[in-house]
Amino acid sequence: MVIGKIAQSFQKNDEKYEFLLHKYSSLRLENKKLHEKNQAQKREIEFKKGNDFANELMNLYEKYERAKEQSFKVQATNLELQRFLLEFNTIGKELDKSMKKHSIELYEAKERFFDIDLHEIGAYQEAKGMKKGIILKTTRNGCTCKNKIIKKPRVVVTQ
Repeated sequence: MVIGKIAQSFQKNDEKYEFLLHKYSSLRLENKKLHEKNQAQKREIEFKKGNDFANELMNLYEKYERAKEQSFKVQATNLELQRFLLEFNTIGKELDKSMKKHSIELYEAKERFFDIDLHEIGAYQEAKGMKKGIILKTTRNGCTCKNKIIKKPRVVVTQ
């Protein structure tokens, strides 16, 4: 449309035609780049929102897991306490469903060697006869959201 109006107003051999055509092409390219940049920023903001939500949900899940471990130590002889523990387990199942719905999964350190991009160091431990940087155990699982690591697992590593 714009190019058509430029072509109607000027001869194709005219300097003004060439100048306006070049200017229009440059502006169009710049507009396209700005649009792509804007779209990338939107995706980044949406991903950050998703990460924030996933981190909150993961923190809640970790608290639930700790409380669940403690609940196994309680001997529920009281009927009300038994009902509470059943409700507590139901909440845990709902939490699992919600995590799956939002593509949030636990991420365990399955790798043998420590990688700064995949793990967080919780502690170092001496291990005779073993190379430095080998993962001995995981102290806290991480999580992924849509197959991207958003919370690294905390591991114990050899010194």
